[in-house]
Amino acid sequence: MTRQQLTNLTLSLDDSGVYRIALNVPGRPMNVLNESVMAELEQAVNELETRSDVKLVVFKSTKESGFLAGADVEAIEAIESADHAERLMKQGQQLFDRIDHLPMPTLAVLHGPCLGGGLELALACDYRVARDNSSTKIGLPEIKLGLIPGWGGTQRLPKLVGLKESLSMILSGKHLSACDAMKIGLVDRAIQPDQWRDEIVRVIDTLAGGGSLRRKLPGAAALWRLIERIPQVRGHILSLTQKRLAGKSKHYPALTAAIHAIVDGYDAHADGFETERREFCDLIDTPTCRQLLRLFFSRERARNLKTWTPHSLEMIHGDPIRTLGVIGGGAMGAGIAQAAAIRGYAVHVKEVDADAASQGSARIDRLVADYGRHKKFGADQVRELRDRINIGTDFDALADVDCVVEAVVERMQVKQSVLADVEKAVRKSAILATNTSSLSVTEMAASLSRPSQFAGLHFFNPVHRMELVEVVRGDETSDATIAQLVSLVRALGKTPIVTTDSPGFLVNRILFPYLGEAIMMVREGHSIAVIDREMRDFGMPMGPLQLLDHVGLDVALHVARSLGAVMRDVDDVVDVLSPLARRNEIGLKSKRGFYDYRGKKPQPRETAEVVDFIVEPARPERFLTDGLSDIQRRLVYLMMGEAIRCEERRVVEHAWAIDLAMVLGTGFAPHRGGPLAVVDQIGTQTVLDNMERLHAQYGDRFTPPASLQLGAKQ
Repeated sequence: MTRQQLTNLTLSLDDSGVYRIALNVPGRPMNVLNESVMAELEQAVNELETRSDVKLVVFKSTKESGFLAGADVEAIEAIESADHAERLMKQGQQLFDRIDHLPMPTLAVLHGPCLGGGLELALACDYRVARDNSSTKIGLPEIKLGLIPGWGGTQRLPKLVGLKESLSMILSGKHLSACDAMKIGLVDRAIQPDQWRDEIVRVIDTLAGGGSLRRKLPGAAALWRLIERIPQVRGHILSLTQKRLAGKSKHYPALTAAIHAIVDGYDAHADGFETERREFCDLIDTPTCRQLLRLFFSRERARNLKTWTPHSLEMIHGDPIRTLGVIGGGAMGAGIAQAAAIRGYAVHVKEVDADAASQGSARIDRLVADYGRHKKFGADQVRELRDRINIGTDFDALADVDCVVEAVVERMQVKQSVLADVEKAVRKSAILATNTSSLSVTEMAASLSRPSQFAGLHFFNPVHRMELVEVVRGDETSDATIAQLVSLVRALGKTPIVTTDSPGFLVNRILFPYLGEAIMMVREGHSIAVIDREMRDFGMPMGPLQLLDHVGLDVALHVARSLGAVMRDVDDVVDVLSPLARRNEIGLKSKRGFYDYRGKKPQPRETAEVVDFIVEPARPERFLTDGLSDIQRRLVYLMMGEAIRCEERRVVEHAWAIDLAMVLGTGFAPHRGGPLAVVDQIGTQTVLDNMERLHAQYGDRFTPPASLQLGAKQ
């Protein structure tokens, strides 16, 4: 055997003619394609193009973390011009084209992430096999950065898996498991972990001996693949896709760009690879791409423990949280328990009595069953997941847990009483946390003898879908406790943002003035449908009034009352919500709120049905051009103003965390980057001038923040 060690690759040729290219990029938790790796790959390809003794080339990773996480995103962000982008895209396309045309068969051996440029490298190979476990993720996520695959992904994937499947993957950025990838023909084998080594040897022997891994698609899939070859069918699929995405495309131009590249890949008179390059280069400097890249790096920073507790790393390595207790099996408690069980934690849920425990158990059963159906689990996998969660009424079951999360009713006295009882039941080293969305963590800690081991852990509903968790530092919370909880949040697959203990913490503090203003607009006679449509046009996933229905108007009423210290005119909001709550018209869960949910589709209600009386609207003003409609301006400026105040008052330590939290916690238009980013895009002087006019029109809730006034003068 001959062997050559480069910085990122190990190249070896064994006596049977198998040439292995093993990736292991130093100093990186996962392999990435950067300039150095690409240069070494080119060196290997140069050699292979001249060899006649090689029977098979195997691309693999020697990092247990995975095959290839894609191109280095830092290098993408550093692209300085369209010419720079053109050079990089052409380099990658040409290299992968040479791999595609090597004179010997090629095999990509995939485990862990195989994403973006990593999948484009695998697509250039003749065969792909993948380890069939939960860590294997195969996909092209570039669309999530406002880009498209630029090294042949839009050209090779449709030819391999068909138009319908490739559109689904490229336009959503979703990743597939090994098993799902095999079903569509993306990989040739999905190998069970316990058979991995032996099966890889058999695959290599088969290919090196001149055999093949090709397998026939199931009948229906094979028939559909044939039907897709009819140009009229392809045209119909593309037309339907473009119509479906029309609303999003104006904010996310990469969607249209991807379709253009895919279409030209099927056109004999066009060069699909050139179209792919051109579209990528046009996208790289769009505002959407730049904001999505910024959010990507913010998310990476938020998930880094050093960001929040730079001096506490040693505090978590010796004694990480491994077992979890949850107090309360309601919607939030059951969701937290399920999220922990999915990540392998043993969870004990404590309920107040047998009846509540029975209801909580049924709720957990439904959550686990729904998750199992979504993940296509077998009965044994569902049972194994459910068995990780125990629910009962006995405090003794909490005696040995590492952390307890309280998720009972949002009343201070109840929470203080429950937490005091929990503290007596657990060992002295255990951490306690409250899932409150608005109550003071510091005040809650007054009932505890170990307040340094207590903090807020605010999950968002529904827990299994929402990525953000606010870790709330009380006045006496220790750095070690914050470090442990940040580490737990990361282990649950979620993104932590550490906040101070201020009313509403971060997200609700910024969000609820916006929601409150929408309620006040309804009171002035504005159409519910129009308000929500305007904010969807701005880029929000749903309008503020529909969001309130999903949150629950009873919950919104409670939060509004708790935000009186920071939210002006809150009594006007309470005046609208209180009668609705008394009539049990509290949104989706009662089938009536701002919308009526009793039919097939939610229907916005007439304003007169929702409010008891209509208030005369304020005299209109003329505003400086900022790209917003009157409705959008009135709602968005409140969020921008409160976001600036959160920065002024150091509700979070890092300003970028404000934008990230609003995107992850509320769906704030990602292509706009967050409320502080919108201030920068409009310009501080224009924002200040318009906010002063809104102040004159609507009153003190539009008072410009001090730092906005200062920034506009500079």
